[in-house]
Amino acid sequence: MQFHKVKKDPLELRTIFITHYDSDHILGIVPIVRALSKKEVGTHKVNLFCSKVVKEAVDSLFHLVARRHYAEAKKHLNLVIVGDRDVHKVDGWKLQFFDVKSNNSPQMGCVITFPDGTKLSFLGDEPLREHYTDLVKDCDVLIHNAFCLDTEQKIFEPHPKNHSTMKEAAENAAKINAKKLVVFHTEDKTLDTRKKRYLKEGKGHFSGEIFVPLDLDWFRF
Repeated sequence: MQFHKVKKDPLELRTIFITHYDSDHILGIVPIVRALSKKEVGTHKVNLFCSKVVKEAVDSLFHLVARRHYAEAKKHLNLVIVGDRDVHKVDGWKLQFFDVKSNNSPQMGCVITFPDGTKLSFLGDEPLREHYTDLVKDCDVLIHNAFCLDTEQKIFEPHPKNHSTMKEAAENAAKINAKKLVVFHTEDKTLDTRKKRYLKEGKGHFSGEIFVPLDLDWFRF
């Protein structure tokens, strides 16, 4: 649906990364697979990066849902199992994956270094952890979850979910010397005021550019 809203064809996808098997992260692969099942043989394959446990979850999902589509889509998928600190090259991009070492679902993060040296760090659903800061420090763009405002912890309870507040995301961006901060995985009860309020809290703790997206917003860097 979102692809069609921005007039993009899902068959143009070249690389997919599934961080972990929680439903809000894994179920999006279903419509992609349905689209790939209709793809013409002979055109480019789509890279799908994930951990071994996510691969098992994907296989289990499609054993019950859209089994026929999955069988057809596999012809067009280059499935790559990744582990902690594995490095892969895709179209000139360097992708380095790392184990978030989550207390919940096993989860991977990723650092992408583009041909011009620009570095983007994605930490998954969880806060910054010390064991991989050497990989993500001094990045040009940090993508960090910010589940709610720090002042609204009692309402949304981010920490039991292993999520961060906007303040914490901003502090972590400053800690690793990131140039820009993009936040995601925010609560959806305050959409009308999200951008203004989250930016206000974040700017008190991080001097770089902060981007608080709504669905279908574009971020260019």
